Amino acid sequence: MPFAGFDIPKIRSLGTSLKTLGDNAGKLHSDVSAVLTQAQSLMGGKPATTSRDLEPLVGNPFSFWPFGFNNLPGSLNGELGDMSDSMARRCSQLEKCNELLAKGYAIDPALAFADEKAPDEKKINDALDALAALDGKDFGDDGNRDDLDEVKDKLNGLTAAELDAFLAKAKPEDLRRYGDLARKTDDSGMWWWESHDGIPDSAFRDHLSGLLKKAGPSHWAKLEAAFPGIQPGFDTTDVWLDKQNSQRGQTVQGVQYGTPTDPLFAKPGQVDASSISQGQFADCWYIASLTATAQADPQFIAEGLKQNANGTVDVRIWDKDGNKHWVTVTPDLPMDSNGHLISAHGNAETWPAYYEKAFALMYGGDEGGAPDGRDGDKRYDHADFGNYGATEWDMTDKAPPYVTGENSKSIDNNVDSIKKSFDAHHPVIVASNSDSSNLPSDWQKNGAYVTRHVYYVKGFNANGDVILGNPWGGGSPDVVATREQYEKFFNTPQELQVKK
Repeated sequence: MPFAGFDIPKIRSLGTSLKTLGDNAGKLHSDVSAVLTQAQSLMGGKPATTSRDLEPLVGNPFSFWPFGFNNLPGSLNGELGDMSDSMARRCSQLEKCNELLAKGYAIDPALAFADEKAPDEKKINDALDALAALDGKDFGDDGNRDDLDEVKDKLNGLTAAELDAFLAKAKPEDLRRYGDLARKTDDSGMWWWESHDGIPDSAFRDHLSGLLKKAGPSHWAKLEAAFPGIQPGFDTTDVWLDKQNSQRGQTVQGVQYGTPTDPLFAKPGQVDASSISQGQFADCWYIASLTATAQADPQFIAEGLKQNANGTVDVRIWDKDGNKHWVTVTPDLPMDSNGHLISAHGNAETWPAYYEKAFALMYGGDEGGAPDGRDGDKRYDHADFGNYGATEWDMTDKAPPYVTGENSKSIDNNVDSIKKSFDAHHPVIVASNSDSSNLPSDWQKNGAYVTRHVYYVKGFNANGDVILGNPWGGGSPDVVATREQYEKFFNTPQELQVKK
């Protein structure tokens, strides 16, 4: 059914009138300047206006583009012109969407009013044909990359409305075939110049992000079914296998995806390291790196997140080869049966969870790892990729490059070296030992020390003791360690290098 209730000819006429008014804004600007200048002269030099916007016009009729205007009414030229152009584009978009709807295409109502180029039916059908043409092609030693690149490029070139119409008509089996072939990157044929299969991981990751950023929520499940790399699983994590967090002993029931009610940021565009809580996944080494970086350079972390119009979130992250990506993730997050987040989170904000979700998709260095007593148990101790299980039980130097874009630097295992790095405004993380015997009494009482755990350096007290923050957050006590205590119970400090 076409979108009704909008008189497009009248809207176009209004846009034209706004354009005309904008074109005349320069003359109006000069006229107002002349009136104010004359008035000030007749008033014996007293100010003719108290408006900060109009003050620069006195004696200056040319204080607008191209001479650098910031004031009304000259600025109306650009503002009204932009508004007119936007109205014209939206009218064209709505007209074309109505045409496609009449032909049986499905388009999300929100996209029919988007400010983008009007949808092109031919582009939609060309993409559908290229997708269907993958069926039955010979993808042996001759490779399939050219055919897949053709589909990828056609999909990347679709507008949001075009992609919505495409996904509504695309057969699930055709999308799955495309996803399966794209992930088959075996270039081991007889001749290297002939055997180019699949789409390289880096390019396909960016492709999936581009699709997810534009797709309407009604199509996310269809994309996830065809391309598992869009949504990280959690069925290989400790909390899924044991129904509890092995270090904290907290029971976790009914792990599932759900949509949080908290916003991305508690304060728009701002992050607070003290707000971060690790949650129930065993990825302290990553959350400690994220927290340390947020403490040292909150703007850097805040700039790594963007919320899209369709509800998805873009996360800046670097891959294992040091290439920067903006990974798009859906807004749903792992929760327990009571609707509480089990992933990383903040205090009434969700931004840490989306960093963690993107990391789960991108981390490429997992070689296994398991909680105490589970080493060698293949249910826990095995390599993962593209899921939350991959993020559990790894070393302090593995996570920083994904957060900062640079490898971390190993520093001497003593408080003086750590303080030198910290005072130079570098994020610093350290690991605890696996032995908890002979702990200081205050650590035993408050439970601050956790074995096989990664902490971040919060600072130093007046005595020169190092203060180590627990990425568990949520009121978890800090470890305050003397030089001797630090060297006895901690190891492998890393200085993180934040890319500028």
